[in-house]
Amino acid sequence: MRTRVSTPALLLSLPLLLGGCAALNDATMRALATPAPALAVIGERVLTGEVLLYTDRSATLQLQSQGEPALSCMGSMRYTSSTGGVVNLRCSDGRQARLAYTALGETSGHGAGRDETHSVSLTYGLAPEAARAWLIAPPGKRLVPDGGSLRLE
Repeated sequence: MRTRVSTPALLLSLPLLLGGCAALNDATMRALATPAPALAVIGERVLTGEVLLYTDRSATLQLQSQGEPALSCMGSMRYTSSTGGVVNLRCSDGRQARLAYTALGETSGHGAGRDETHSVSLTYGLAPEAARAWLIAPPGKRLVPDGGSLRLE
């Protein structure tokens, strides 16, 4: 005996099926993501965090400062060419920045740009000492190693 599924029932179940596929795809992307350390200088603050690099040549970024008041930023990265792309950052104090970045390798790179009032620079996948070469300190300041990170002095 064969059972027939009515067209309306099939159409109603399609979003559930597609939603399940999307959830599975998101879980797979997260499982295959490559984490890398990230450092940024935003205005007169150094932020540390992590970038998650996905197999589809996109990434998510989370950064946080250690000073008071704390500043946190989240962003997304996407390639726009074979060697670089754009980063869109949003921070807890309302600032936003769009940075152009250049990939140095599969899991490392650097970028720079401006928010409304300050320069913003970023590295990912680099040790603090190597990141110093790409990060932009504000006028009159310099970046110095501080344990496993950097600080402005």
